[in-house]
This record gives sequence, structure tokens and C-alpha cells, in this order.
Amino acid sequence: MIRLFRILALTLLALPLFQPLSAAKPTEAKRVLILYSEDRDHPAHEMTEQGIREGFSANKLFDIEFYSEYLDVSRFGGPSRARAMADFLRSRYSGTRIDAIIAVYPYALDFLLAERSTLFSEVPFIGVEITEDCAWNVERSSARRFVTGTIMGEGVTGLVETALRLRPETKRIALIAGTTPNDAYTERVFRRGLTPYAGKTELIDLTKLPMQEILFRVSSLPPDTIVLYSVLFRDGAGQTFVPRDALSLISRTATSPVFGLAESFLGHGIVGGPLVSFVEHGKEAAALTLRILGGESPASIPFGGEDARVSAYDWRELKRWGISEKALPPGSAVKFKPRSMWEDHREEVLLGLSFISIQTLLIVVLIVNLHRRRQAQAEIAASELRYRTVADHTHDWEYWSSPDGKINYISPSCERITGYSAREFIDDPTHSLRIILPEDREIWERHDHDAHNRPKPGEIQFRIRTKDGEIRWIDHACLPVHDDQGKFMGIRASNRDISDHKKAEFEMRQHRSELTHVNRVAALGELTSSIAHELNQPLAAIRNYANAAQRLLSRSEPDLSKVRDALEGIVRDDRRAADVIARVRELLKKEEPRYQPLQMDKVIHESLALIRTDVVLKEFTVETELPAALPVVLGDRVQLQQVLLNLMLNSMDAVNGLEPARRKLVIRAESQEDGGVKVSVRDLGEGFDEAKRDKLFEPFFTSKPKGMGMGLAISQRIIDAHGGSLWAENNPGGGATFGFTLPAENIGQPPDQETVTDV
Repeated sequence: MIRLFRILALTLLALPLFQPLSAAKPTEAKRVLILYSEDRDHPAHEMTEQGIREGFSANKLFDIEFYSEYLDVSRFGGPSRARAMADFLRSRYSGTRIDAIIAVYPYALDFLLAERSTLFSEVPFIGVEITEDCAWNVERSSARRFVTGTIMGEGVTGLVETALRLRPETKRIALIAGTTPNDAYTERVFRRGLTPYAGKTELIDLTKLPMQEILFRVSSLPPDTIVLYSVLFRDGAGQTFVPRDALSLISRTATSPVFGLAESFLGHGIVGGPLVSFVEHGKEAAALTLRILGGESPASIPFGGEDARVSAYDWRELKRWGISEKALPPGSAVKFKPRSMWEDHREEVLLGLSFISIQTLLIVVLIVNLHRRRQAQAEIAASELRYRTVADHTHDWEYWSSPDGKINYISPSCERITGYSAREFIDDPTHSLRIILPEDREIWERHDHDAHNRPKPGEIQFRIRTKDGEIRWIDHACLPVHDDQGKFMGIRASNRDISDHKKAEFEMRQHRSELTHVNRVAALGELTSSIAHELNQPLAAIRNYANAAQRLLSRSEPDLSKVRDALEGIVRDDRRAADVIARVRELLKKEEPRYQPLQMDKVIHESLALIRTDVVLKEFTVETELPAALPVVLGDRVQLQQVLLNLMLNSMDAVNGLEPARRKLVIRAESQEDGGVKVSVRDLGEGFDEAKRDKLFEPFFTSKPKGMGMGLAISQRIIDAHGGSLWAENNPGGGATFGFTLPAENIGQPPDQETVTDV
């Protein structure tokens, strides 16, 4: 006891000696931008940032100033978003010198390389957690002179080997993955890693399924099965998830152990294994950045990341599946293991002694500060009066809750929004939960749990039912409250009524959908004569067959075999007419889009059938270049026909006034290296004005005297929603080519319903 007291006293006396050292500042200031591929709350990004900051914390050479930006590619990954983000970064960092950029995940690095000519052209890049393919491409390009980084090795084979050693009776492997581009990439990594086990184990494919079906399937797996969880941002039904939350749902339901590759999944349902450590990647990235800031060339620094792994396991999952700790690889860390009773009591004793010693020292400090505290209390009372006056008159519904959920303060404006008084909320802390609609309570409960257990800023939206029964939308934002010593004091929150905003959003979606349908109807209006001709041909044939049948039957000895042929002709041409009508009806109908696997050559032929008569009557020539086997794409057939009709009608307008020899369209489809499909429509007209290229896809821009200027804008929205891109270019020999690309079915995702649904 006396010895411990002496140590504490010496420590307190020595503190002033170290203050000058801690107050010393690095001699040179540097600015580092961290560009994340996903959103701010992405768990892997949180761990990566932790590692980066830990890596820089030991630095004594530079004063590092951090900037952070988020591309949020899983939710907003289209080309238009990338262009907008590039413009935003150019504007935001104009005039600010950035000394190095850390790009987290391959998408962020690809984005920087694509925009380098006009964005951060002289800044070195450090790619963190990039793929082997990405690093391979950089190594073989001129970009290598200003790029280095860490490679996130695949490691699936090692994970499976570990899992099979722990579960030697395994005969089946169930693979789970979602539908976003990030999900699809990770799925491909797992499938490559499973190649050596083909024929040795049975693969149960649970990828791209709705979450409800995944939970049903994993709840009835055979006992000789292990589950590999790749990643799941969005399921097959279009529902989005935080990957760790999706993993927790699956693990709780599964009847077999679950394995995954990321350290961030540990504690959320995986058993463990050789795991990718995002913290270690962050530390290594910080070290590479410091080397570059110190003067080393990125080209001279080899790519790292091979050691950024940990061997770690969840003690709870080991117990759940009966896996002995002795079976784990040497040096493995076992986490979430409860402490023994002796360890608990030993800490209590040590803490008790420490508390007594510190309390003795604090008595002296408290006596000295007594007068100061009284003065501070008076200042706090005055300050509280000022702040309460401001809070009581705020327009939004403000409140502050303690760590146990008790309401410390709530603004009177809550009654204007909810119809309930502040006193009703204070007397019953559960009242705010009860007025939330049952469908949204899970969103609130998950957010509230995270806010109290992992205090950090957060935002959600949900609906409430007011006292008079009205439904209102609430935008909720909260911040953790800490005292001067960093102690968590509760949650400070603001609730804003955004019902009018939500209503305006819905009306805007309605208007966009109506405009898409009007554009489709307008396109059919230009084909009226063509459609009429397509119908007149089978109708005329039916009339001729019917007349012939009448004549044959009027004979004294009718030739029944010829009558039968005439009737078969009537049926055949009736089907032709019905097919034409069906095609037109599908384009005219307003209904929910149906996304299904499609062969683009069939979609092209169906679209050409609608303009066939116009092509003949106006002396056009149409050539098609369609390979025998194109990859299957995921899309809505009617919407893709609408895009093709817009492009073909635009090209026909471009050459309509030319001599017959130049009235030519070439429609081509080809496979892409990434497994997608590229479709183009080329004409021999005069092309478009290069100075107006950026306006081609803007709404209401048109070069036609009677055009609406919406065809290309709507087409771009449809293609963006399908995960592809729409483009245009002038041909070297004259004319223009408009086209689009679509991802293959196995990497496609459900489109954004908000922008493409016909209401």
C-alpha cells in the first residue's frame, strides 16, 4: 500500500517534466486527404481510419492535417455521380495544397486515376486494401510512378483450409453474397478460392437471394455443412443492409458455423480464422505515406499488405459449435472470452487500492478548488439560462436523454410536431417509441442501441403517428454528449418534421415516371404508319384466305384440304397481327418494371420489328452485327426497347434528308471484357456539335425543331438505373454513334425503383 502510494506521488511530481516534450510541435505541416469508397459508417472504413491515425500518431516529423471524403459507391455508384463528385472535389480543394491522398478500396483509386488529369494531378496516391488485379494494372501502367499501396490478398483458400481442419466432417459449403458491385466482386473472389475444392465438397449457392429465403435456407442446412459469408450490402429483393447486421441475422439463424474473411466481422457471428485486418492495412498505409512525405518516390516503394492479417477467433462461436481451442493454429487470439473469477476479484482489489490512494490525493485538490467550483456553478447557472432560452424557442423538436434513457430536456416544439406535450415525454420515456409506426420501430431500436453502446453521430428517418392520428415523417439526428473528462453523458438529438419534403419527393417521382411513359408513347406516335402497315398485311391476308374458303365451300364438291389450308392461313396471320398488337400494348402500358435475364439480340430484333415498315417506306438500310452468343443481362425488356427506339429514331431523323445511299443505320452488339454487353447505333449523318457534347443528355436540350429534348435524358436515366452507361461519339468518316453498356446478369443489381418505375 505504502509502495503504491509512493509510486503515484512520484508520478504526479514528474508530470511537469514531460509537459514540454508533449507540447512540442512537428516542424513541418502536411495535408493528407483520405478518400473512402463507401459511406462514412462503413465498418471496414472505421477500422481502416483507426489504423491510419494510429500509424500517424507516432510520427514526430510532420504536423498531419487530415481531410476525409466518402464516395458512397454502393448506393450512388453511377457515372453521373462520379462526375459530380469530381466536380465537387475540384471546387472544394481549389487553392488547398494536398501533399498525399490515401484511397481506401479499389473504387476510390480507380476514381482518382480516371480524374487525375484535372484533379490532384501532382499528388502521390497510396491505395489501401486494393485488389491484386488493381495493383497488377497499376504496375503495368504509367501511373506506377505516383502510386503505391497495400494489396488486400484474397485468402479464401486459407480460410477454407482452416475451416475444414476445425470441421473435418464437412461435405458441403454454403456461399452467401449480395447484389451490389462490391458484393459481386467479393463473390467472385470466394468462387475463385473455392476452385480447389470442386468435386471434394458440394457447393450450396445462396447468393443474390432475398434475406428471408437466405434465413430459411441456413436454418435447415445439413450438419456436415459450413457457411461462407462473403459480404451482403443488398439482397436479391433490393433490401439494403449493413454487412455486419446481415451477418448477425444469418449467424443467429444458421444451423452450421459461419466463416468470413474480414476482421470487422469478428464478434458478429463468424467463428474466425486468418482474417484481413483493416487496422493493420491502415497502419501500413500511414507508414507508406510518411515515407513519401519524407521524399521517397512512390515508384520505388513496392506494394505491401501481405502481412496485414490476424489469426483470431470468437470464443462464443467456438463453444457454440463445439470447437476446441487446442485445435486452433498456434498464436491465434481468442476474443470475447469471459474472465475467470480470480481475474475479476484481483482487478477489484487493485482498483480499490488505487481508488483509496487517488482519493487521498484528491482531498487536497478538492479543498483548493472549492472556491473555484462555487464560482463555476454560478457561471453554469447563467449559461444554462441562456441556452435553455435558445432551445425552448427552436423550431425543431430537440431533446437530451441520459445514458439510461431518461429525458433530461425536451423542447416545447415537440407538441407542435407530435401533438403531445413535453411533460408527457418526460414522465414516460417510452412514449417516443410508442408513437413510431410499427414498421419503423426496428430502424429506431437498432439506431438507439448503437447510439448508447457505440456513441457517435447518427442520422435516420422514420414515421410517427401524431396525437390526432396524422402520419408524419421525422428526420432524426443525434450526437453523443461528453463532459470535460470525456465521460458519456447521454444523447443530444434533433427531430425535424420533413413530411412536406417527403410528399414533394413522391410527387417528383410520379412526374418523372409519367414523363418516361409519355416519351415512350411519343416514340410510338412516330411509328404510327409503320404499325398500321404491320397490321394491314396480316389483316389483308386473312381477308383473302376467308374469301378463298368461301369460294371453295360454295362448289358442289368442296375441296376440304384447300379449305383447311385457308383456315390455317387465317390462324397464322391472326397470330401475326396479335404479336404486333402485343408489342405495342407492352410499350403503351404503365406498370411496375420487371427485371429478368434478357438476350439483347432478341430485344434488338423486337425493337427493329416496330420500325420495319418505316425503314422500307423511307428507303432506309439497316444492318445488324449481332454475335451468336451474347452474355445475359438483367433488365426490363420494355424499358430497354424504349432506349433502343429513342436511339434508332434519332439516327433515322439524322439521315432522313440525305440521298438513299446514306440512309443507313448499323446496329451492333458485342461482349465486354468484364462480361457485360455493349450496344451501339451508328448513322451516316452529319454528327453532332462537339461543343454541345456535354448537353446531349440534359433534359429539354434538342436539335429537332419539334423535339421535346427528353428522349436521351430519359434513356440515360434508364441505363444508369440498370447499372450501365449511355455514351455518344462522332464517327471519323461522318455521322454519329450512340450506344450504351449493360453489366452481365451475374454482376447486375436491381435498379433504382425511385427513378425508373412507371406509376
